[in-house]
Amino acid sequence: MPNNRIPSRRAVLGGLLGVGLAGAVRASEIRAVAVRQPGLVGTLFLPPRPSERPAVVCLTGVMGGLWEAPAEALAREGFATLALATHNFENLPPRLRLLPLDNIAHAVDWLRMRVAPRGDIVAVRGWSRGGEAALLLASLTDTVNAVIAYAPRCYVGREQDKPNNFADPTAAAAWTWKGAPVEGTKLPREMMADRTHQSLEDMFGIPVERIKGPVMLVSGAADTGLAGTTAQFGCETVMRRLDLFKSPYKRSHWNYPDAGHTIAGPPAFSGPAEEGGTLAGDRAAIADSWPRAIKFLNDIRI
Repeated sequence: MPNNRIPSRRAVLGGLLGVGLAGAVRASEIRAVAVRQPGLVGTLFLPPRPSERPAVVCLTGVMGGLWEAPAEALAREGFATLALATHNFENLPPRLRLLPLDNIAHAVDWLRMRVAPRGDIVAVRGWSRGGEAALLLASLTDTVNAVIAYAPRCYVGREQDKPNNFADPTAAAAWTWKGAPVEGTKLPREMMADRTHQSLEDMFGIPVERIKGPVMLVSGAADTGLAGTTAQFGCETVMRRLDLFKSPYKRSHWNYPDAGHTIAGPPAFSGPAEEGGTLAGDRAAIADSWPRAIKFLNDIRI
């Protein structure tokens, strides 16, 4: 796999696709279509036959690039899936800084029109800061029907390399929406779990209560990949926030012991494990969460 298609710091997330995935078709039966339009850069993976299933947009993490492995694996399971690049690829911005969430929203609309999924349903799947983007976009528009977020940052961070320095006037926002920088939404003080020790999720949280669809979260208990917080804590905060606002949509959080940050690839995971956890822990998390994600997608109804 070319290095510019690998999203992690060094890991080959997902490695080679394993055999024996339930209901999967051969990789040779999948059609890959390069997509190159203004603001829309990626690869569309199409299963061999149209299926009555939702479609999926896949996002990578802070390092950007074009990460195709999860999208191809989802296509093998019958889902038309777009692996979308947001930065650090071809003519896109070089790093995560003032990236338009509008481009991801456009990709969702484009995919819906291109493949006509069941019920016009399009889910967004993201890892790490791509998980942040997926949750954030779904809170801003109702065109995203569901979210799967792996090891997500659950507050709205700043630009790459300045993720938590909110007092630094030189730190730009990571994301924009309709031309304006996107900031987090403070949780009402009376709703904070600990009013004396306000977390980044309390102060700059993603307003997940606005998401109009189900949410699936996946985290590792040994994850050290998110500065200033942990994925487990952030996901627990999202679940709590959805409960506090009485969200009517299904939500789940799967947390895995001994798993670190590199838990978003499809099985079989070849490693190496990075940013916490062990190779065995990451493998176990991926092997267990993958079929859960397939069921989650198949169960989406709007």
